[in-house]
Amino acid sequence: MTWYPKEFNNTPMTDMRMRPDPSSGYPGRTYRFYTGPTVFPFGYGLSYSNYTYRFKNVTQDKLFLSQISSKGATLKTSDSVHYTPVDDTETEACKKAKFSATLEVENHGEMDGKHAVLLFMKRNQSGDGNDKPLTQLAGFESVKTIAGERVEVDFDISPCEHFRTANEDGLMVIEEGSYYITVGDQQYPISVFDRDVSNVTSTSYAEFSSHYTYFNYLAIIVVFFGFL
Repeated sequence: MTWYPKEFNNTPMTDMRMRPDPSSGYPGRTYRFYTGPTVFPFGYGLSYSNYTYRFKNVTQDKLFLSQISSKGATLKTSDSVHYTPVDDTETEACKKAKFSATLEVENHGEMDGKHAVLLFMKRNQSGDGNDKPLTQLAGFESVKTIAGERVEVDFDISPCEHFRTANEDGLMVIEEGSYYITVGDQQYPISVFDRDVSNVTSTSYAEFSSHYTYFNYLAIIVVFFGFL
C-alpha cells in the first residue's frame, strides 16, 4: 500500500476521488493516481540485501490496435487519439497479443535474500491530463537469491488486461501512445499504434510502380504513332 504523509490527514475521509485535481490541490488516492509525497511508496519493503534489475529479453516492442480489436477497426477520441474497446480480455485477438519479458535479478549484498519483484506498466502522460493512471501493477514474482547470485524471472504480459484503462465514458479501452514496462529504475518502451502500415506502404508502392509502368508504355505508343 501507499503510505501517505501526515499532511494527507487534512483530506476529508469522505473525499474518495481517485484522480488528482490540481485546481484544488487534491493529490488523488492509491499508487495508481496519487501525485503527492509519500512516506513509503507502493511496493516498498525492507530486505537484508540489495538488488538490481535488467531487462534481458522482451518479445514485443510494438502493438497494433487494429490487431487487438475484435472488429479489426479502431475508434477516435475527441482529441483524435485512436483507441479500441476491450471488454473481454480472453478473445482470440487478446491471446495473440500477449508477450513475455525476462528480467535478470542480481543480489549485490553479502547475505541471502528474498523479495518480491514488481512489474509495472506506465504510460507517457504528456498532454493526457490527470484521468489516466500514473502506473499500474502488471505482475509480481517472489524471488530468493543467495549472495552474489543472478537469477532470471519471467513475466507474461497481456495488453488487453495491463494496457487498458477506463475512458471518460467508463469504458475499458486501449489507446495508442507510448507505454513502458518498468521494474525498479529500469524501463522498457512499448509503442502502441493504430495499425501496421508497413504492409500498406509496400502494397501502395507496388500499385504505384504498376501504374507508372503502364503510363510509360502508353506514352511511348502515343509518341511512336505521332511520328507515323
